[in-house]
Amino acid sequence: MRSFKQFNSLRIARYVKSFFRGTLYVTGLGLLEFQQGMLVMPSNAGNNVKMRISEVNREIKRFAV
Repeated sequence: MRSFKQFNSLRIARYVKSFFRGTLYVTGLGLLEFQQGMLVMPSNAGNNVKMRISEVNREIKRFAV
């Protein structure tokens, strides 16, 4: 499990894409899970968390192109 002290969508996307499955912690967002190279949306996530997860997943999709 990796811990990020501040949110950086590109850095988090690279980490998620390279490890494919696991968990990570982002200060201010909390513990996040990723599977199949994409962040998984928690069921109890607030609007800020949903927006940040979507941002990271968009960055991951850009890598594929």
